[in-house]
Amino acid sequence: MEPFPLRSTDGTLELTIPATADVDRIAEICAEPDIQRWTTVPSPYNRADAEGFVDGFVANGWQQGSPTWAVRVRHGGGATLVGMAGLADVRDGRGELGYWLAAEARGRGVMTRAVGLVLDVAFGRLDLGTVLWRADVGNWPSWRVAWHHGFRREGAVRALNAKRGRWVDGWIGTLQRGDLREPVAPWDGPDAHSGPGAAAEHAPDLGSAAAEHAPDLGSTTADLAPDPRDPEALVRQFHHTYRLPVVDDAPGVDRDRVHMRMALVAEELAELVAAVYGEAAGAEMSAAFTRAVAADDGTRDTVEAADALGDLTYVIYGMALECGIPLGDVLREIQSSNLSKLGADGQPIYREDGKVLKGPGFFPPDIAGVLARHGYRPAARS
Repeated sequence: MEPFPLRSTDGTLELTIPATADVDRIAEICAEPDIQRWTTVPSPYNRADAEGFVDGFVANGWQQGSPTWAVRVRHGGGATLVGMAGLADVRDGRGELGYWLAAEARGRGVMTRAVGLVLDVAFGRLDLGTVLWRADVGNWPSWRVAWHHGFRREGAVRALNAKRGRWVDGWIGTLQRGDLREPVAPWDGPDAHSGPGAAAEHAPDLGSAAAEHAPDLGSTTADLAPDPRDPEALVRQFHHTYRLPVVDDAPGVDRDRVHMRMALVAEELAELVAAVYGEAAGAEMSAAFTRAVAADDGTRDTVEAADALGDLTYVIYGMALECGIPLGDVLREIQSSNLSKLGADGQPIYREDGKVLKGPGFFPPDIAGVLARHGYRPAARS
């Protein structure tokens, strides 16, 4: 099979063929302790191992119809290799999904997006009927990525995965063509922020599988995130990540930041009005909010505010259902984008007034790509 690249619709993520120029970077990432723990890469891992991976495993795989891509995040005028993703042992309508991710890129949804591109190829260009996923038992971050895409974890198998001269228990899961590419059951693993496995947000989620000398494409790294069907958990994660207030005292809307929050609600409402009725209508909505703020009489009714927030949430989901919009997938994409604002050191960047700024790895949400996976096609413009 002739190698070909993949790219996200927003151009911030690209999957290209690993090359000789990537050898040092691959060796650097595969020496990370967590990757050593969860994959079958040699230990210690050196430059010769990386050369064997690129010149042997990758090249042979493409020739045999089992593609491997280097996952690269674009920033400025360049792109940084942060992981690998691909399909091993492709034959008879089935292939095994594999992926790994560098520590610096974890927690931003990078591998979740990359795996989505690989699955598009698996069920499209390669015309596979089934994609298999495997990981060592306890590799929750790996399962999180597969779970996001609708894999069914069939169960645990004793001595499933080979690991440097020994066999370890493993999980196995499948996704078939025609399955919904979204979670088919509630998240069954540890919480992203507390309890056993909480460290997975900073640990790689690699799994079993490709070749003895290869950076095992078993499953990916720490894209651990709350269930996209729990919007409050997503927003709570955002607040914790960027150190924004999460109050635990008695409910009350008479707070300093309520005006900023009201402005954000009004801004998004104006965008919705503009999307449905046009730019002029959106401008009218913005102007109406400006007039409402000028008419503020100091009323701060917490009960009515709570009722309105609840009703807004309800009718928003109702509109999404009636319009066929997969709001869970949309929220997951927005969450990935929001968490990509962190700086190169993994810490929030603030403006002088406290506003969160975008870091060097920021990428906008690819909403069009999410909808396209559900059959959306833009109407032709005359």
